[in-house]
Amino acid sequence: MMNWKKSLRAAGLVAALTFSLVGCNTEGSFSPQEIIDQALQETKEPLTYYAEYKMDMGEIGGKAQVKEWTKDGKRRVEITAENGEHIITVNNGSQVTLYDVVKNTVHKMDMDESSPDLFQSPRDQAESLFNIVKDTHDVKIAGEEKIAGRDTYKIVAKAKKDDTLVGDIEVWIDKKTWVTLKTITNSAGNKMTSEYTKLDDSAKIDDVQFTIDIPKDAKVEEISTQESESVTLDTVKGELGEFLMVPEENGLILEDISLDKGIEGRSEYTFNYTKNSQKEISVTVFKASGSAPEVDPTFGEKEIDIRGQKGSAMDEKKFRYIGWQENGYQYGIMNENPERAIEDLKAYAEQMIIVK
Repeated sequence: MMNWKKSLRAAGLVAALTFSLVGCNTEGSFSPQEIIDQALQETKEPLTYYAEYKMDMGEIGGKAQVKEWTKDGKRRVEITAENGEHIITVNNGSQVTLYDVVKNTVHKMDMDESSPDLFQSPRDQAESLFNIVKDTHDVKIAGEEKIAGRDTYKIVAKAKKDDTLVGDIEVWIDKKTWVTLKTITNSAGNKMTSEYTKLDDSAKIDDVQFTIDIPKDAKVEEISTQESESVTLDTVKGELGEFLMVPEENGLILEDISLDKGIEGRSEYTFNYTKNSQKEISVTVFKASGSAPEVDPTFGEKEIDIRGQKGSAMDEKKFRYIGWQENGYQYGIMNENPERAIEDLKAYAEQMIIVK
């Protein structure tokens, strides 16, 4: 079974549909878009509630029980997986803390305007997902049902094609609070389900819930949210030694190189290229710490050959990417020009040369 924390990558699609938002209690008939819009609506009074739900990630991640506290935009989530893992995550409005109870490790990240999308609000995550599927799915209301004893609208989004990043989706949205109480997604043959068994929107929640009592012997790591640092090619050479780089040929211009620090403190360098004064591609390279990541079909990844190596590709309308490992380095090329196809990215990979 896949490690539960790793499977949270897949759970993001389910979590993206868990809106955790309040709308007005409105009677009458709605179209699917009106219900979605209401569920995504910003309000001045964030919903306060305590909830419990169960998650089944299918073959990629197993099952887990989840407890959730939400108040004034703050959020605490406790995940207990069937494989014994226990993860507590708290967003207190200014900092996100993730505590792995079993491993006794803590990751902290300050929240500000430059924080990465990993810690988007549930509304923003949901809006992003619906923006992805609105052109690739047929959406309709499929009736009204009770979930966790509450009245809901059921909405079904059917994928128009079989090979989309997100497959068929079913969601049940609470009529009173507009919280999504149940979701079912089917992608690449894997079925994922999230279903609330309890939602108490009259719960009295103490602010102490948004702190974590961390043991003194826990290993704590602060994750920087500072913006990328611009560096020179000589700096990259000094750090990486010999590595592959796309040459400036046929009108391709290297505009800049940025340095980002990964969660494990590794240095990740991104080469940003333009062509005809327009963004063309970005190429990322860092020293690999292990074997190449497994191809995950749940996210539309496909295995392809890149420079004679086993690699992966994601080919979506607005996002195309290829990645592979070679001689101890992890490489990735992403399209910045929407006209670029996967074959174009592979062609750039084949043109790469060794720099010393």
